[in-house]
Amino acid sequence: MKMYKTGGWKELIEVVEPTKVTERSVWFSNGRTAKRSNYGNYWDTMKEAKEHLEAKYNNSIQAAESKIERAKANLEELNKY
Repeated sequence: MKMYKTGGWKELIEVVEPTKVTERSVWFSNGRTAKRSNYGNYWDTMKEAKEHLEAKYNNSIQAAESKIERAKANLEELNKY
């Protein structure tokens, strides 16, 4: 059974083959891991993995753009002084 891991160190999306899968866990020969965590997420399809990463990166872009806008506004506010 193939699954697609995001959040790994090698690739944006890695193809992995667990020995067992439940609703919350994925098992490999060296042990069990959570399906969803800060360290990695395991998806049943490549489409789900891509959608997850697209949302993650779009959120990062929006957060960065907001930070830039706040910094620009703060620079403008410095003109008051």
